Amino acid sequence: MSDHSSVDDLFDSQEERPPRPRRKKKVWRKILVALLVIVILGVLGVGLYLWNVGRTFDNNANKLTDEQVFGKQSPGGKEDGGTNILLLGSDEPMDQVDVNDSRGLRSDTIMVMHIPESGSNVQVMSIPRDSWVDIEGHGKAKINSALSTGGLPLAVSTISDFIGTELDHVAIIDFEGFKALTDSLGGVTVNSEQSFEKNGYTFEKGENLLDGDEALTFVRERKSFQDGDFQRARNQQAFIRGLTNEIISADTLSNPKKIQDMVKNFSPYMYVDSGLDAQYISATAFAMRDVRPGDIEFFTSPTAGAGTSSDGQSIVNVDEEELKKVQDAYKNDTLDDYVKNAPESHL
Repeated sequence: MSDHSSVDDLFDSQEERPPRPRRKKKVWRKILVALLVIVILGVLGVGLYLWNVGRTFDNNANKLTDEQVFGKQSPGGKEDGGTNILLLGSDEPMDQVDVNDSRGLRSDTIMVMHIPESGSNVQVMSIPRDSWVDIEGHGKAKINSALSTGGLPLAVSTISDFIGTELDHVAIIDFEGFKALTDSLGGVTVNSEQSFEKNGYTFEKGENLLDGDEALTFVRERKSFQDGDFQRARNQQAFIRGLTNEIISADTLSNPKKIQDMVKNFSPYMYVDSGLDAQYISATAFAMRDVRPGDIEFFTSPTAGAGTSSDGQSIVNVDEEELKKVQDAYKNDTLDDYVKNAPESHL
């Protein structure tokens, strides 16, 4: 399997990145859960404005075909309980990306959101990008190399194999939309576990009010921390909590223009599968109308420590026995119970 080098410190690599044609730029690099959570949870309580918001989303969001996402027809007909949504993002303008060919690139952060049939809560699992897994047709490799090797369909099938059941939907957003959303809300307050400095910004331990540029730095930084990617994942989750709090606050939900502008600002930067439209989101939002930020549970996939592969790559070993429990929880729609009871399941 080929191993391409990093760009802007977002992709792992052991070799120099080979030159390739300028395709509509690089694709799905930085993966961020925030926008899908926002789309589903942020419309709660919108009421009469929901139709107009949904129409704005459908008119502006970019739809991917099932072949582009899954390499086949939409999964559909899954007997397993609940809904599983793969959340990806890109720090490159998606309108300059060739969505038909994402090979040669690597996904940097991977999250899978699970919405139980009850609609009473949400679980979001972060998967370390260096997790050493089986990639169909390519043997063992880092999970983030699936995108590089076989494009989005192979990434989707690899992550589906990892969670032990099918993914129902996929959503991608680039960081320009992420910045626009943050600024359209007048900033987002996040609680940082550690103080650090980066790009001329200072982040204090505790609450920080971030604008779009500051938020990007906050969720992308990893070199400032001893545990690197793991702390970055915690920062991303802290930001999502703050973002969700801001969006479903009374100040936001009571302001239809603010909601309309918010959706209008970020939806052009979203790429979603054909089934992830306003009708689906509206129905899901209604079913989840009682969900609040405290009902969103974050955890990481089971790991068994860092290691080195036979070819010298730094990897994250997977705790296979614990992963089987996670897979059963996804299949049986009991992920809420798993997160509450598994030791050290939360990041």
